[in-house]
Amino acid sequence: MRRISTLMVVLGVVLAGLWGGQQARADVFAGQLHITNPDGSPFDGNFSDGTGAMLVFYLNDNASAVTLNVIDVQTSTSVATINAGALSRGANMISYDGSGSQSGKQYVFSVTAEQPNASTTEWTMFFDSGGVSIYTRGVSVIRNQSDPNFGLIMASNDGGPLGTGITVYNPDGANHDPFLVAPDVSSGGTVNYGVDAPLFAEDDEQGRLYVSAKVNGQILRVNRDFSVDTLIAGLTEPKGIYATGDGADFTLYFAADNKIWRADVGTANSVDPASLTLIGEFSGFFPQQIMLDDDGALYATLRATNDIGSDGRGIRKWDISGTLPVTDSDAVWFLFEDKTFIANDLLLDSGDDPNSSVDDILYYCTRAGGGFDQDGIWRISDINSPFADTVRVITEDALYGADDNINARATMDFDAAGNIVLMENSNEHIFFISPPGTGSTNSFTTTSAEPFLVGTVGIDDDLNGMPIAYRLEANYPNPFNPSTTIRYQLAKAAPTTLTVYNVLGKAVRTLVSEQQSAGNYSIQWDGRDNNGRAVASGVYIYTLQSGSFTESRRMALLK
Repeated sequence: MRRISTLMVVLGVVLAGLWGGQQARADVFAGQLHITNPDGSPFDGNFSDGTGAMLVFYLNDNASAVTLNVIDVQTSTSVATINAGALSRGANMISYDGSGSQSGKQYVFSVTAEQPNASTTEWTMFFDSGGVSIYTRGVSVIRNQSDPNFGLIMASNDGGPLGTGITVYNPDGANHDPFLVAPDVSSGGTVNYGVDAPLFAEDDEQGRLYVSAKVNGQILRVNRDFSVDTLIAGLTEPKGIYATGDGADFTLYFAADNKIWRADVGTANSVDPASLTLIGEFSGFFPQQIMLDDDGALYATLRATNDIGSDGRGIRKWDISGTLPVTDSDAVWFLFEDKTFIANDLLLDSGDDPNSSVDDILYYCTRAGGGFDQDGIWRISDINSPFADTVRVITEDALYGADDNINARATMDFDAAGNIVLMENSNEHIFFISPPGTGSTNSFTTTSAEPFLVGTVGIDDDLNGMPIAYRLEANYPNPFNPSTTIRYQLAKAAPTTLTVYNVLGKAVRTLVSEQQSAGNYSIQWDGRDNNGRAVASGVYIYTLQSGSFTESRRMALLK
């Protein structure tokens, strides 16, 4: 989602949420952490063969120092530290020989990347892709550390040499593999986005992407397997999207024609247009991109017509806690186009308190045209003042070295560490722009989303080939669709059950219910209940009970 908090997570939430913490915004960070065998195949858990493993991650920028820690999932303590020194942006692979690990235990690894601050006073452009032929209409960065795709940049692309669909970039701005996903029929796919689409990408907490199909009148959801669902249909020229909440509280706000709507989506796969709530209806302008602050106030960039390239009509703020829909004259404050020019995308920094707008900062990107140096990124001086004004963040002079236009369709998002990713479509460049730092250096710690199990370290501590302890492993894959594998270990014979529950505690599926001997077991769940019906997307808990032993873990089904 297009907001960021300076209360960053130090160690990502892993499975049942073993760690948490805070850290300040940084420039450099590591994304897409995973472990492999030395040949790149999935890690087999075996260190006894002497081949070791590779700890793999992407850096979004050059790092002056990188430190890796292997962490015991059960105790949250580090069992091995690797000082990797200075590393370059892009993919990095660090060898790990299994030091400190024990067979039968699960581990994650963290990467702490550090570099000198570019400035303590100014925003600084630290990456310019050069001309890359982008026709970007929306961008969203995955910032959830419990997601294996943490750090990936997802951008909706409207034609050109890259094709129409969703383009995917690594944290360093390089093309991901796969690159063009959920492609339009015109690009060899099965999705019909229509003209001027897909627009205004926005992700949810499960890593699914939402885009507008403007001409077709639809809000579409791109799932984790890159299939596409029509979430809402029958709309009039939908454009900007804002997502908030999760699970049953998941809500979408979106602009369509001269209106702004709210859709209480929850866990549904489709929303009846008749159930939508009208938030705002306007007569003098058309909302383009929208944003809510931490107090629930609404902001919108405004245009002269529904054409996403039309002239700007400023930015306005509304209090939507009272009578709805709000109208033109209900605005708490407004900035006309002589201040904002053609404003497009919005970003919100939630500050240190995500429950109050007192420390919120609202950013926007704008096109001013040739002969002006106001093209670029700006912020609102104080969103809670009735006399809000604009403050320059970075202009096209700092980006291009001269007066050069920013496209009226330019789009931006915060990355995982608080840098702005700007997709600029006039000259077709991708820029990474870092905020002013504090002190001489900045650093960011990322923890791998998925634990790895060590099967054999050296001489097996199980000389008889039988398990010496109980263990319930993390299911794989997780998240999953349509099926996942659950493995567990029993130390002695006992009546054993393995049951899947929903988050309300209701039993959904009994996978095992029988007397079982000591040993290692594996079973698949196909995402169906005890009656053979497919269950909905969401979080489920699976519980192993054998004798006096009980353990539970969480898993996510994504469709």
